[in-house]
Amino acid sequence: MSDNKPLIPSTDDGKHGFYIVIVPYINLAANQLRFNTPAGILSAMNTNYGLWNPNWLKYKDVSQCTKPVIELKDSLEIKLDGNIDDVYGDIPDSVLTANDKAVFLIYARKAASSAVVSPIAPGFAMDTAGHLWAKFLFHNTATPTSKGAPTGNIVYYETYIGAAGIANADVVFSNGNVTSSSIHTFHFDESQVGKTCYVRCFYQTKKDERSPASVILSFVIM
Repeated sequence: MSDNKPLIPSTDDGKHGFYIVIVPYINLAANQLRFNTPAGILSAMNTNYGLWNPNWLKYKDVSQCTKPVIELKDSLEIKLDGNIDDVYGDIPDSVLTANDKAVFLIYARKAASSAVVSPIAPGFAMDTAGHLWAKFLFHNTATPTSKGAPTGNIVYYETYIGAAGIANADVVFSNGNVTSSSIHTFHFDESQVGKTCYVRCFYQTKKDERSPASVILSFVIM
């Protein structure tokens, strides 16, 4: 392997956003055909990831964030960071695609990034919606004629699904992900029909720096 390694974010929120993208990506059957991760390494990563998500929800909930929850979060961060490095370390350079490198956050280390996080949040709006899906469009409010994000920035979005009428300050976002596209379609399941989905987004750089938050939009899941 090269000297480059995944550029794992340093903050708790950054790590969470990274884990929920990279672990499912590693586990995709098509990717495992290429990565061929040793069974022991894959199992260890998946075991720790299985503990991460339920503990993360407790960590983000003031009423459940106890000392043991914080200690488990810290322990799992160390383990997952090591697991991901181990997975990457066993992938031959010859099979890595540009998309793999983008998902693993692998960048050339020789030149420092000049990307600056946007001082403004993305603009976004619902485009169309149907049964169990809703398509949103993101745009740069500083350049309304262009869909492109500011240089070196991607969109980080979060959702919460629950009752209608929750005040913005009381919405507890937890399901975060990133996209480099100006279009994203949210998908739901039958159990969520009739509930309200709340969405907000940020611009984010690869250094895990984030812009101010956008407005919060909400809609009823059909």
